[in-house]
Amino acid sequence: MTFEQMSKIHEEILKNADFTTEDVSEVWKDLIESAIKYTTTRAEWSYLTKEQKMSKDSSRTMEHNTLINNFIVLERVFKMNSWKSDTWTEQLFLQEGMQNRTRKDVSDHRQRIGDFANYLTFVYAVNGR
Repeated sequence: MTFEQMSKIHEEILKNADFTTEDVSEVWKDLIESAIKYTTTRAEWSYLTKEQKMSKDSSRTMEHNTLINNFIVLERVFKMNSWKSDTWTEQLFLQEGMQNRTRKDVSDHRQRIGDFANYLTFVYAVNGR
């Protein structure tokens, strides 16, 4: 995904949700926290030894799965509130809308979702100054 595509997905999420509600803000907080954790692991991956990668591989996969689950939860919150989500979910998951999406449904797009998590981490890091 390009930086512009990720920016548009982020804008779609922000403009279509009410982040003043406690439930939504909690889901978003969980998603951002999992994105930061995943990005940290992914950023250090390139300089780890083969042995270090092997020992961290299962925890990295678990972090990625948690991240994906958090995106699925966000999508469900959007659907429960009748907020527009088709645009960002189709672009992020590369699938048309589904009633009850699962991690298995989006597993082919793990890298794309991980890249978007890295984008969110970047945005929050820059805005945190």
